[in-house]
Amino acid sequence: MSKNFSLVVVLFSAIALTYAQGDINAPEFNWNATPVFEIQERTAVDSLALWEEHVYLHVDKEKADAGEMIFFKAYVYNGPTQRRLSPSGVLRLELRDASNALVSTQYHPVAAGSGEGVLKLPEKLKDGQYELWAYTRWMKNYGQEQYYRKTIQVGDDPDLMDATENKGNYRLEFYPEGGRLLAGISNRLVLSSRSAQGAIGSVEGSIVDENGNTVADVQSYSRGYGMAIFQPQAGKVYSFKPSEGPVARLPEIQKEGYSLKVNSLSPEKIRIEVSATESLTGVPVVLEGKKDTQSYFIHVLELEDGMASLDISKASLPQGLMTFSLTGMDQVSWAERPVWIDTKEELVIQAEPLRNNLRKDGKMAYRIKVTDTEGNPVQTDLSAAVNSPSSISKSGIDQYLKPISIDADLTDSRSIRFLEDLKAQSLAEEAKERATPNEIRYPVERSLELHGAAYTLDNVLLANTDIQMMATSDSTLVIRELKTDAAGILHVEDLNVIGETQFVFRTKSEEQEGRLVKLRPITETLSRGKGATKTEAPSEAEVTESKILRKAQRKKEFVETTPPVAFDTTGVVQLKEVTVEDLRKREQELVPSLYGIRPNPNDVVYQDIKKPLPMDILLRKIPGVQITYTVEGLPQLYHLRRGGGSILWVVDGQVLRTQNDPYLSPLTFLTPLDILRMEFIIDAGQAAIFGVQAPTGVMIVYTRSGNMLDYVNRKEGGLYFKGYEPALDFDTYIAERQKNRKLRKTPSPTLYWNPSIQTDKNGEAVIEFSAPAEVKDAVLSVETLTPDGRVGSFRKAF
Repeated sequence: MSKNFSLVVVLFSAIALTYAQGDINAPEFNWNATPVFEIQERTAVDSLALWEEHVYLHVDKEKADAGEMIFFKAYVYNGPTQRRLSPSGVLRLELRDASNALVSTQYHPVAAGSGEGVLKLPEKLKDGQYELWAYTRWMKNYGQEQYYRKTIQVGDDPDLMDATENKGNYRLEFYPEGGRLLAGISNRLVLSSRSAQGAIGSVEGSIVDENGNTVADVQSYSRGYGMAIFQPQAGKVYSFKPSEGPVARLPEIQKEGYSLKVNSLSPEKIRIEVSATESLTGVPVVLEGKKDTQSYFIHVLELEDGMASLDISKASLPQGLMTFSLTGMDQVSWAERPVWIDTKEELVIQAEPLRNNLRKDGKMAYRIKVTDTEGNPVQTDLSAAVNSPSSISKSGIDQYLKPISIDADLTDSRSIRFLEDLKAQSLAEEAKERATPNEIRYPVERSLELHGAAYTLDNVLLANTDIQMMATSDSTLVIRELKTDAAGILHVEDLNVIGETQFVFRTKSEEQEGRLVKLRPITETLSRGKGATKTEAPSEAEVTESKILRKAQRKKEFVETTPPVAFDTTGVVQLKEVTVEDLRKREQELVPSLYGIRPNPNDVVYQDIKKPLPMDILLRKIPGVQITYTVEGLPQLYHLRRGGGSILWVVDGQVLRTQNDPYLSPLTFLTPLDILRMEFIIDAGQAAIFGVQAPTGVMIVYTRSGNMLDYVNRKEGGLYFKGYEPALDFDTYIAERQKNRKLRKTPSPTLYWNPSIQTDKNGEAVIEFSAPAEVKDAVLSVETLTPDGRVGSFRKAF
């Protein structure tokens, strides 16, 4: 975390205070007088402000049946700059039902601000609306409002009613520019009318005084916004008289104050004009620009003639919604004006069909071209989906990154920015409520982590103790040497495991029971196992689990990636992979020979975990051991030492009486991955414990699942860890979908999905795929967010 703080301090020093025309009075810092803890708190605030993260998901469909797969491309970007970059390496996905209960959870890796994956809807999921959440651990510092959320429709539910059909009552809002209507000064008043469900109302009408006289007409614009410009007089009462409906009274006219007008129609700069009422002429005022309580601009204005103006470069300001305010030298707040800062150049994405003759061969193809606003080709990566019209989203990444976007049919950029500025002013109250946190509760998560208290099976805390961890699954085998800290906490990081992985923890001990270690994971809001250590998260409500999730957890209790804890970590060693030589040595120490037998070291062979050898090759490493084959090709084992002969097999302490039958030999049913080590006993005194049935030699086999540690409760010394969700190729999914009797009855709503299309030097890329003959039309959606923050989105039905 200290490295992150250092980087943040450098960045903040470079961009925090911006410039404008005129002199800027920046505050003077006296570092000697600032307590250390205040510097640390300031650094945390700067870090949270400058490294604010957001997530956007481009999904292949928003409507699916239970058991379907929803493919996605994740774009993780920096809030102030909107660049696609992130120190986070883990993305958490949650599917929640209508009661906000968890239905399923997943983890997906993120690299360089992007990731991809698939969300499988449970087989027995009821029809209805569900919500998909996506966030990183760092985003939890800002609260759940920061998470990405998308509504997913599962199946067909006739009881669901379109929210746009239930318009309800319209609410009329007034937003004076600067926050006040000042007497004797020309004021701009923004009006907005919409219902709680988002339906748009009318703002056509006029501004009238208390006698009903019209003083200004309201100009109505798109999406339920309007504006009026008029100069109110002190002591008068003004109202809005709509063309239809009741009259609404305007805010009270203020006798003194400052007006704050902003013109943001230019793509390069914003112009600020400040006017003072007569009583405040000549009184200096501080103009400050903030974003989420973080100051990016400060300037002292002298209003000798009651007016002042200045221009501020948009390039020097952060992306998004800023609030400019006027504050007197006595700390009295006079005016506030929200402004949307948008300097990022949007990409132009076009597409045309190359092949769309389904009757001929069922093939479809499209050419995609990406250019900048000047027509120059752009090489970048894209995510693309081809869907049936009913399952595709109507909005894209451009609307999500720019919540003030106006979906009006306008081509003039100044008109669009004007309407967006009206909408930005209506977001003033929302901007006031949101504040950047001042404490880092959740550090950046670069990989899956596991933190927990380590105990013996007798519940003795293992402080400053060496621990060996083994992780095994169908695709993973990891062995590490770890050490608990002074508080007995084991910290395991860089867990790049896929799927459900079993962890086993061991330590050194003369007794078998003492070798196993049980780990009590640190959990946040949900305890996943008995005795789990629980930490509090006061900023978030307790999370409940749905019946589907609880049913899925009945067979195995899985531990998910856990938050780090503020314990003493003195003496914790760096995690490192174990070499094969060290592993062999530990195997010999942790799994003693059966009945205390100590064979000749030359008669012991160990399996190589990373490069396992076949049993016949492994056995030939023991001097004198030979393998022959029967007519049927079955292997038989014998030796040439001390007269030679057949060998008695003992597997995990169990004597196998094979009667020289090759079909009963372990050579036919043990796999190389089963083998831990093998010992050949030829000494008559040592072999005597097996009686007369072992006259010529004994081959003792130790397997991974049946070694001596199985004689104690190994379940206490292990846990099941939820790793990254396995990746799935779209073509493979379509082939597997045909094997599902329920899903194959209906065609897949997604015809094509590719999260990583690359355009060439001409900015072009071609996609080709097969489609069912019954497909008549389809919607192509293409999205991108480049590393430098340029946005592109395309949607069109063909």
